[in-house]
Amino acid sequence: MAGSGKSAIGKRVAAAIGWKFVDLDLLILEKQGISHHEYMKANGEEALKALEEKYTLELDLEDTVFAPPGSIIYSPKSMDKVEKESTLIYLQASPEVIALHLGDNLHKNGIIGLEEKGLAGVMAERKPLYEKYADLTFVSEIQTREEMVEKVLRGLEAIGIKRKLS
Repeated sequence: MAGSGKSAIGKRVAAAIGWKFVDLDLLILEKQGISHHEYMKANGEEALKALEEKYTLELDLEDTVFAPPGSIIYSPKSMDKVEKESTLIYLQASPEVIALHLGDNLHKNGIIGLEEKGLAGVMAERKPLYEKYADLTFVSEIQTREEMVEKVLRGLEAIGIKRKLS
């Protein structure tokens, strides 16, 4: 989910294990020249989902920490690819924590379904999907980024993905 820490934690985890990092929101900005939120406002939610799927399907995920938008969960094709080519990590957070992390940017984050369902509604809808695909789940509440990175790294080490040697 937006605001759960995917990008902030993902960058640090990628550096710790020596992998590249790809943030799909930044890739959309780079390729489209506008943010995913601006793209959604201009073209609609369905067009944004299609664009997210297109770019996800084009990615090489080998030795990559991939931070997709939370709405990627709505694309069975994308989720099939990510599930086959990577370990899926679910950073689970409450709506209150997401709202706190996003602050004034909550409604500028391009969250599909937010206007119609509200944050709690979107999260309730997505939670079973996130849980279905997750290989590892970590609660992302109020802790430092370093504490969360350590949680994730310990989880990855438990399944054989090691930190790079310094």
